Amino acid sequence: MIKQIKQFTDSHAFQGFIVSVILLNAIIIGAETYPYMQANYGELLYTLDHICLWIFVLEIALKLIACGKHPVAYFKNGWNVFDFIIVAAAFIPGMQSQTTVLRLIRLLRVLRLLSAMPGLQIMVTALINSIPRIAQMAMLSSLLFYIYAVIGQTLFSQHDPQHWGTLHISLLSLFRALTLEDWTDLMYTGMELYPWSWIFFVSFVLLATFVIFNMLIGIILSSMEDAREEVMKEHNKGKSREDLEYQLEAARDALNILEKALKNR
Repeated sequence: MIKQIKQFTDSHAFQGFIVSVILLNAIIIGAETYPYMQANYGELLYTLDHICLWIFVLEIALKLIACGKHPVAYFKNGWNVFDFIIVAAAFIPGMQSQTTVLRLIRLLRVLRLLSAMPGLQIMVTALINSIPRIAQMAMLSSLLFYIYAVIGQTLFSQHDPQHWGTLHISLLSLFRALTLEDWTDLMYTGMELYPWSWIFFVSFVLLATFVIFNMLIGIILSSMEDAREEVMKEHNKGKSREDLEYQLEAARDALNILEKALKNR
């Protein structure tokens, strides 16, 4: 029985059904933000939302049952803990009276897509794993910003105080250049005072926009490869363990049958 439940919860059909329920729940929450929908279909939306909630509860219950005699194994997976907390939050005593908080908690159910879709798991894992390297790149970017901000304030503060009057205003102007939002206006204003100042702006755009952004993309891509291997390893590890348990169970059954046959002789 446990084996059949495990196969059912791991099946693509069941996972697809859960993803569909999560999307339906997201549509319901979005529909409730419209006064017209709330006034005319409020009771229906409320009923559908509770049906979605109990489907999520049933999903967790089935996965716990599938763990057999070791239900704690369910919580060894971080994504399962994530799902359990989001669903269990709806049953906190007194939560029904806190309309705003309850809506925010219900909105968190949409995040269950992260655990329901392996592709999204890989992306989230990659972002988490890349944080240390992104932090190092942020330090390099901060150093670059600081040097250019001081140079910009020194060169253009008198001519263009609106954009280079102080250090923090200079940093904000550099961020504007980083986003490529009318950065040429800053350059042409600076060239009114120093015709060669285009070197300052072009070099910053090249270093900050292209080099740093490409480094960021490279870090994330590298982390995604590592995350893909990690997620696949976890899935394969879980399947190998389950196959071994099934084989051991089948071996025990065979031994029991053999013992009974020997006793009958």
